[in-house]
Amino acid sequence: MPLIVLLLPALAHLFSETVEILLVLSILPISLIAFLPVWNRHRNYSILRVFIISLVLILGSQFVFHGTLFEVAVSAEMMTGAFSMSIIRGISMLTGSFGLAYSLYMVNRHTHVCTNPHHHH
Repeated sequence: MPLIVLLLPALAHLFSETVEILLVLSILPISLIAFLPVWNRHRNYSILRVFIISLVLILGSQFVFHGTLFEVAVSAEMMTGAFSMSIIRGISMLTGSFGLAYSLYMVNRHTHVCTNPHHHH
């Protein structure tokens, strides 16, 4: 179920733009609530880097590659550019979604294999 929820922003292009923005923005609080309390016990910075990069990819694909910065006028010369931005946006969103799912999996897995007596599980 968490993987499905995390992949919703990648599938958001199937919905209206408002729903798409709401789905992407909902990832931030949901993932922070799931990640930070568990990460705070162990402080594995490599997992934190994956988590932050994944969030940046997801938010960047929504608000940078989809925003007015990269809007392309509909003309014969510009269709290739629009298609390229669509590909980059899709790859960025999927990579960020899988990275976020991976970091949440790793931080929870670390809790189950941690043998440090000072950590409370």
